[in-house]
Amino acid sequence: MAGMRQNPLRAVIVGFGHVGQKMAAMLTEERGRYPGLAGLELLPLAILTGRHGGLVDPAGIALARALRQFRRHGGFPAAPRTPLQALESLDYDVLVELSTLDIANRGGAALAHARTALGRGRHVVTANKGPAAFAYDELSGLARAKKARFLFESAVMDGSPIFCLGRSLRGVRVTGFSGIFNTTTNFVLSRLEAGESREAAVRAAQRLGFAEADPTNDLEGWDAAAKTAVLANVFMGAGIDPLGVERKGITGVSEAAVARAVAAGRKIKLICRAWRDGDRVRAEVRPREVANGHYFAAVNGRAAALRLEFDMLAPLWILEEHPDLMDTASGVLQDLLVVAHEVHAGRAAKG
Repeated sequence: MAGMRQNPLRAVIVGFGHVGQKMAAMLTEERGRYPGLAGLELLPLAILTGRHGGLVDPAGIALARALRQFRRHGGFPAAPRTPLQALESLDYDVLVELSTLDIANRGGAALAHARTALGRGRHVVTANKGPAAFAYDELSGLARAKKARFLFESAVMDGSPIFCLGRSLRGVRVTGFSGIFNTTTNFVLSRLEAGESREAAVRAAQRLGFAEADPTNDLEGWDAAAKTAVLANVFMGAGIDPLGVERKGITGVSEAAVARAVAAGRKIKLICRAWRDGDRVRAEVRPREVANGHYFAAVNGRAAALRLEFDMLAPLWILEEHPDLMDTASGVLQDLLVVAHEVHAGRAAKG
């Protein structure tokens, strides 16, 4: 623990891919660029991955050293504990869940990790949208009962302050929303407009680091459906999951269809929507043509956008211009700062 400052936030980190490494870099070697992080000291007790080993030390792991080790060797040694074993046994303050979305298993291991941590009264910060998409009501209820935080600012539109905005609204009811949330599909459609093939566009997205090696969840609309479910659950009390979102991805959108839309002064976008239909909330994800003068037509490449509709406010737009890994890591760090404030206040109250 040499070099660690006083009163650190003790964490179990699950997942150490691009986002986890960027978060670690922002807290260590890049820290001088971000004065707002001055109050955040993260001390991992475990860093565990799905395929690249892991580290566990109940006394704490030097984050900078772990980052250098991971980069140098492409991973860690075989992990001495599974994530669940670490979450059940270690004395940590917060779970930082950065694993990938698992649609097939309805949230999969990430959901089990969140349940375990919250069940022990530990805070949960996650960039994985699966827990809130499949079990928002359950997990938020468990967090309230255990006086813990369940935070996921990076689950939709990276680090854009969507959910903290929602927490600040009083007396205002969200009646619906629409948006462009999936970076890969929006990037691919923009490249198709420029005459590039779908295959070349997907490869470019993978080279830039925001498309997965297997882009199926993106291209078939599952990632967008999960984000839509999260927003509908948080803002509208929908009680749905991604399987309850009417879904159509862009795999059926041909280069010729994109060219025809462009010739007609329109663009094809993967639009996510939710609206109230009587006592229920309906949600959908599907490609739609928008006129060039529409706000969504200006959301190109890696950009994303959200339009919120209210009963007592005019529609509000949030536009994110060309986010990268720093934006996603920033959302995780924003949530960790919230947790750090509560943990430190709790320690101070105990004397």
